[in-house]
Parts: sequence; structure tokens; C-alpha cells
Amino acid sequence: MADSKSAVWERIALSESCLVCSMCEEAVSLASSVLKQIRDGGFGGKTIEDIDEVHDMMESAGMVLVQSLNQLGRASQIVSELKVLFVSGAIPVQVLLSGVCFQIAEGSCVGVQEFLEEFLSNCRYLDGRCYVVGAGGDLNLLEGCDGGHNLELDQYIAVVEIYAVTLLAAAFKKVDLSIAWVEKAALPEEKRQVK
Repeated sequence: MADSKSAVWERIALSESCLVCSMCEEAVSLASSVLKQIRDGGFGGKTIEDIDEVHDMMESAGMVLVQSLNQLGRASQIVSELKVLFVSGAIPVQVLLSGVCFQIAEGSCVGVQEFLEEFLSNCRYLDGRCYVVGAGGDLNLLEGCDGGHNLELDQYIAVVEIYAVTLLAAAFKKVDLSIAWVEKAALPEEKRQVK
């Protein structure tokens, strides 16, 4: 297992080097193949350290993927690529946020609303913590010792802001829908205010 993890980290480093050298097609190919290997390869661990390492792998490869697609002028494909490579609730939040922002900035919102709605529908805010539930698939690689996948509150709020403010209100000009969604969302009261 340690050898296969080392090999994965080497391929991630190579994909990062390809991105830095503007070899973006190669970077996309490597990052996609790493993500498929992680998704299909059962890298799940029993310790928090194993879980954290697999998450770091997914985040590193995912960031290479979205940045490379953006550099290639293919940001409009990001959401569809993420849907293929990740189970919705298993997408590292930084990858999700970066990918969605790149795609919106390119002016392509196709599939973004549904993608964010699916992710947010898997999130539950309870007792001051946000949990990702009901994501389906084999999420053993993301489950902590308590059996749940936690999301930092600030990360959850960032996804909510992208959905409600950037997408619904700004891009789609659906301010009433945005306000209604935020009013119904399970959010701490102090986070309901739009700045």
C-alpha cells in the first residue's frame, strides 16, 4: 500500500510539473488517471492519517485538473469532468470551488446550478458542524473514525455563497430565488447575512 501511495504521489508531482511547464494536456491526462485510480483503487485507510493523505491526493490531483482545463480554455468542461471523476460529496471543497469559479468566469454556467445543488443537498448543518451525508458510493476513504465526513463551516459557507450569490443572484439574476434559498438553508443565523 505504501508503495502504491508513493507511486500516486510521484504521478501527482509529475502532473503538477506538466501544469507549470504549460503541458496542460499531459497534466489533465495524468490528473484524471490519478483520480480514477484513487476512486477505483480502494485506497481507503483505517487511520485519520490515511484518510487525510487520500484526501490530500484527491485535492492535489483535482486542482491540477481544474487549473489545466482552465488554461486550455476548456473551463466549460470542468463540472462534467468532476462529475465523472468524483462522487458528489467526495469532491474536495477547494477543487469544487475553484472549478466552479473557473467555469462561471468563462461564462459557461451549464450544469453548474445542478452540480452545486447536488453537493449542497448532501450537506447537513447540525450542532455547529457541517456533515456530508448521502453521497453514495464507497466513501470509506473519506470517513473519519466517527463514521462521518465533516466539512469546515467556512468551506460550507463558501459553497453556499458561490451558489446563492455568485450563481443565482449575479449570473442568473434570480435574486428572489437566492434569498428564498438562503432563508430555507440550515445555516447559523450570523452567516445568513449577505455582505
